[in-house]
Amino acid sequence: MKFNRLGIITFGVLLFPAAACFAQSGNPNAVNIKPGTTVKLRANATGASSYQWFRNGDAIFGATGQDYVVKTAGKYTVITFSLGGCNSDLSEEMEVVMLTAVSADVSIMKRSESRQVVNTEVFKYNLLVRNNGLGEATNIQVKDELPENLQMVSIDQPMVGVATYNETGKILSWVIPTLANGSFVELTINVRAMKPGKVVNSATVTINEIDPDPANNISVDTKEITGLKIPNVFTPNGDGKNETFFIERLDRYSENQLTIINRWGSTVYEKSGYLNDWAANGLVDGTYFYILKVKATNGQWQEFKGYVTVIR
Repeated sequence: MKFNRLGIITFGVLLFPAAACFAQSGNPNAVNIKPGTTVKLRANATGASSYQWFRNGDAIFGATGQDYVVKTAGKYTVITFSLGGCNSDLSEEMEVVMLTAVSADVSIMKRSESRQVVNTEVFKYNLLVRNNGLGEATNIQVKDELPENLQMVSIDQPMVGVATYNETGKILSWVIPTLANGSFVELTINVRAMKPGKVVNSATVTINEIDPDPANNISVDTKEITGLKIPNVFTPNGDGKNETFFIERLDRYSENQLTIINRWGSTVYEKSGYLNDWAANGLVDGTYFYILKVKATNGQWQEFKGYVTVIR
């Protein structure tokens, strides 16, 4: 067996002289092909006028040329016919072996930072893509559509592939050319939470190959975004409990302003850089109106308004 420059496999058959027919035998040869590919066999004969190809001993209908394109596993032979009407014995066998398909199995995992995140704060998501299969994965496409309450801040470009973000559709795309079996790649994105509450975010991955386990082609992350927790009552009565107007998580905002107004519209307390220490000293029990402003990490001020009751 040999390959010519065109990648065609040729193997010997009996060559016919003008007056007689000769038999020929030889050792079997074999070639491996991948599923979905073909190989061309050529009868290496001169002086033959026609041919007949066989697969596993059965004549192949219409296969009467010098070349035959094989796409099915089997043992192939050929008979040649001379101009004088003589036919050869079957040629040596050429066994075509179809390789077993080796599939890739990609998975994706999307995880947010484990720390507590306050509204308007920037935090990270990590995307991990792994090939769990035996075969190589190609043209890996990762998609991540950010929900309404998240804003893309930046992408840490990965070591493998290219990641881009479509601002209009809020879609992150990450294209990875190839991923060998057992390998993994990671991508980190930085986002900002736009409002408190649960953020449910999912990412998907696809490949060119057939993926035997589509269940691991999607990953969903749920993140609780906290906000300022402003009380509606406090009791400055000296018992050591709930003594001040204490705003939970205010320490995340070093720049803040608090204004307290009584029922007649007069400002009774005002402080920049409030430290959770207003105890309503010198004021009567009752309900007061507050205006709290905080400067978020994006440089913008947010305003919170409401009522708080003082009970001694």
